[in-house]
Amino acid sequence: MLIELNPAEARVLGSLVEKSLTTREQYPLTFNALLNACNQKTSRDPVMTLDTDTMGKAVQTLLEKGLVERQQTPGERVPKFRHYIDKLLNSADQKLIGAITVLLLRGPQTPGEIKGRTDRLCEFTSTAEVEGLLQELCARAEDPLVARLPRQAGQKETRYRHLFSGAAIISAPETAAPLPAQPDRLTQLEKRVEVLEALVKTYEARLTKPE
Repeated sequence: MLIELNPAEARVLGSLVEKSLTTREQYPLTFNALLNACNQKTSRDPVMTLDTDTMGKAVQTLLEKGLVERQQTPGERVPKFRHYIDKLLNSADQKLIGAITVLLLRGPQTPGEIKGRTDRLCEFTSTAEVEGLLQELCARAEDPLVARLPRQAGQKETRYRHLFSGAAIISAPETAAPLPAQPDRLTQLEKRVEVLEALVKTYEARLTKPE
């Protein structure tokens, strides 16, 4: 059974994983550094404004789930936090970790978006490789990790989302807005003829009017 994450837990865990791979010299993270990572304006969707209380509760529940560890080295003034996402995924595969991390941080995405956004986390050789991994995660007999969302109107590519925050919500495909009613062409022609006839009568009256 998958370990469930609420939105704040998903943001905290995803941020820890991201920073462990992109700013290794600053990892593990202090509480304040982790809060800033969760609330940063870039590479996040949706952008959040977690307060210290909300993030503190998320960190505490992640500690209880065994997905985060609190460490305090002798001589350091504040504790730091590290992740154990491999326990969430039952795998230490870097490509799997990279793909799931961007899904935790940015919500549903296409394989192409995931490939571009995991460049600093892992290395995929192609978008096809990303899609192959996602399809494999969808097709797992027990506890699939991601779901493929139905393509919406106007979308060219299929998007995928992680399933650690509940089953995928499948919305009805968007329908194209009805075209505005077009005036009947015959009616338009009749009106134009009426206007022309009125003009002709006006000119005829002027021409036949005695000087």
